[in-house]
Amino acid sequence: MGILLFGLWVLLSGKLGFEICAIGAIVSVALYILACRTLGYSLSGDLKALKRLGGGVCYLLYLLKEMLWAGLVVMQLIYTKGRNMEPRLIWFHTDLMNDSARAALSDAITLTAGTITVSQEGDLLCVHALDTSLAEGLEHSEFERKLRKLERDV
Repeated sequence: MGILLFGLWVLLSGKLGFEICAIGAIVSVALYILACRTLGYSLSGDLKALKRLGGGVCYLLYLLKEMLWAGLVVMQLIYTKGRNMEPRLIWFHTDLMNDSARAALSDAITLTAGTITVSQEGDLLCVHALDTSLAEGLEHSEFERKLRKLERDV
């Protein structure tokens, strides 16, 4: 949190010099102490968040790669002549424990082309796939594995 405050200070200052950095460091530390006392922030919580940052960035990069790949697959499905698509609804349970991880899984499925999460009730998800080839492996996807790992790091 302190690093973010300092970065915001430097960004809003528009310059980078010794005075800007010194004043920014003092103000950032003061605001961080105030946030710790009033908003419940703590150094241990920030260190845990910093530890999870690497896994979160890896997850987002994987999501971006899968979005691009799924877009290419859907384009191939659409532009292939004589190909009959077979849409499917898939119901499956996820073993992700918290609601935010399940929501992230639903969002990841929806963001990849050719699939959309129709319904999510607890750990039960209903996904519509444009074709059966896009539905393969949804039950135990890499998204779920990466989110489970992030969940364990909490």
